[in-house]
Amino acid sequence: MQPEAVAQLATELFEAGCYEIAIADTIGCGTPGDMGKLLQLLIPSVPADKLAVHCHDTYGQALANILCALQHGVTTIDSSVAGLGGCPFAGPAASGNVATEDVVYMLNGLGVRTGVDFEKVVSAGEFIVQHLGRGNSSRAAVASKKRTV
Repeated sequence: MQPEAVAQLATELFEAGCYEIAIADTIGCGTPGDMGKLLQLLIPSVPADKLAVHCHDTYGQALANILCALQHGVTTIDSSVAGLGGCPFAGPAASGNVATEDVVYMLNGLGVRTGVDFEKVVSAGEFIVQHLGRGNSSRAAVASKKRTV
């Protein structure tokens, strides 16, 4: 969808009374340039504190897109432990949701206080992927586990 169409629809939703509008890249092909253009169009009509971002990491751009959104004042970020989840439209090779562990690690590195304990999220991710018999999609979690072994 073109940024102008997204901005128009989001504006209409906001004016109709939606308290939060999530901007979603569910196939994970967006770039920070795309995110920046969209937010520049959108924020004059919908305040940044009424927006959320939902980024998938298929092309490895989720954290960069989230950082771009943060730089535009968006502070609500969707993520999933160990990057679990996915999108049926993205195809079988899609990596799925951005991992909570990666987002928390980045935010910690930026000095953003989240109240989220990185090590506890890593432990939760390890528990669930072992239970599901799946790999962990979080680079930060995998790297931190290798450092402690």
